[in-house]
Amino acid sequence: MAHALTFTHKPFAELTLDELYDLLWLRDIVFVVGQGITAESEVDGEDRACTHVMGRDDTGRIVATARLFLGKAPIKVGRVAVLTDLQRSGRGTALMTHVNSIIGDRPAAMSAQAHLEAWYTRVGWQRVGDVYDEANIPHVKMIRNAH
Repeated sequence: MAHALTFTHKPFAELTLDELYDLLWLRDIVFVVGQGITAESEVDGEDRACTHVMGRDDTGRIVATARLFLGKAPIKVGRVAVLTDLQRSGRGTALMTHVNSIIGDRPAAMSAQAHLEAWYTRVGWQRVGDVYDEANIPHVKMIRNAH
């Protein structure tokens, strides 16, 4: 059974230096080390425009994250990540449940890794379009609350 996470979300300007470091470290472990995505494409200069979701374990460590472009229409969701050794434990589902609660009934879209399509579907998203390459990994466009 997954241990509960405590979720918060903040605009970039409100992140502490420790939170920013922890978010970038987590994304580096998941995307750069774990999946071989280059650091150049991971740290893309877009974080300042985002609200950052942080899932903390009972020790206060950030183990799950996502970034949301709340000012875009549709809202753009990205950099969904759970610490590698905690994946498949329910923490990602808890993260996406929190993300969905922030989005509410507003339209949203994301570029999701294609192998996670069925999981994103289970947490309320639907695929549109064909598979495409992003960072040398097959991706699909997923949407939620399309009007």
